Amino acid sequence: MSSPKVLFGFHAVGVRLKTAPQSIIEIFYEPTRRDARMRQFLERATEAGARLIEADGLRLAKLAGSH
Repeated sequence: MSSPKVLFGFHAVGVRLKTAPQSIIEIFYEPTRRDARMRQFLERATEAGARLIEADGLRLAKLAGSH
């Protein structure tokens, strides 16, 4: 079994949801973003069985290593 990897970015995670949804364990997301693209993204994540975790922008930046 390979070690867990962290993906960040809307596009990278969206592609993984399409190509290997079973490989996603949890997704941190900004709950204030409510546009159609995000709703569809979260719906796909839910269907894949991913755990959804609300996080503010600062926490997301830290997780991505950009802060």
